[in-house]
Amino acid sequence: MDGWNRLRQVLPLVLMICAGLFFIGGLLPTFLGQGPVGIVYALMGAVVALLTKKIADRHRAQRELMRLNAELEQRVKERTAQLHAVNNELEAFSYTVAHDLRAPLQQLSGFAELLEGRAAGSLDADGVQYLDSIKQSAWRMSSLIDDLLNFSRAERVALQKSLVSVEQLVSEARQELQHQMEGRNIVWKLRSLPEVYADRSLLRLAMVNLLSNAIKFTRGRTPAEIEIGSTIGEKEVIVFVRDNGVGFDMKEADKLFGVFDRLHTNHREFEGTGIGLASVRRIIHRHGGRTWAEGKINEGAIFWFSLPSDDRKLS
Repeated sequence: MDGWNRLRQVLPLVLMICAGLFFIGGLLPTFLGQGPVGIVYALMGAVVALLTKKIADRHRAQRELMRLNAELEQRVKERTAQLHAVNNELEAFSYTVAHDLRAPLQQLSGFAELLEGRAAGSLDADGVQYLDSIKQSAWRMSSLIDDLLNFSRAERVALQKSLVSVEQLVSEARQELQHQMEGRNIVWKLRSLPEVYADRSLLRLAMVNLLSNAIKFTRGRTPAEIEIGSTIGEKEVIVFVRDNGVGFDMKEADKLFGVFDRLHTNHREFEGTGIGLASVRRIIHRHGGRTWAEGKINEGAIFWFSLPSDDRKLS
């Protein structure tokens, strides 16, 4: 390879020498009285010189391109190393959040329960309410930590794509959310659901968040109705979750998928951290899809997400 590169560098010089010889050779017959032959040789020399210049220019352009590619490759390596370092820092931060923040919360919740058990008889109504507020706050903080970790994970982890049954993900999500449905009258309408090419664990998290949202905001509806279906277009597969819950004002629709943005701020009526739908959007966007929603106050809401239908071929 090195010998070939050296040859490519020397070749334009050799051709230039040949062009000069042709040109000089073309002048000699002219001096000897053989004009036409001299002109032919001179023209041949000029053509060779022109070709040599073009070859030399091309070689210079190729060398410049090789130099730029080498610089780009080095920059990519440096950037990859920086991203790797940042990911390591985020992993360390996640461990700190999960370990150092959970321990005091568990202690706080535990001591509140001990105090409630020992002093329940001597506490007045305000004291009982204070203890309940402490326990609820500790629970919300623990849920917030979990949601933040999931939100961070949705951006950091590499996608491990495979053929995934959305119908199976819905079934698993309903089982995981069974505790939220205790004592509830919920009518599930399950339509035809497709298989998609996606990261199974992340898409499952998105589905859990969407169903949890529908279960939460249909509280008070008898019966609550939750419909899950899909449509298949030319370039994307669309999945929707529709409910007959409290809905929302479309003027505030842009806040739905924001971090910590909550349209319903009553934590006792509608618990939550304001991160679930933000995680859904981040997960779907990482798959090259879209998320959007429509709703009316007290008439329910519908949430959609799409995934590229030809993603399996592209991956």
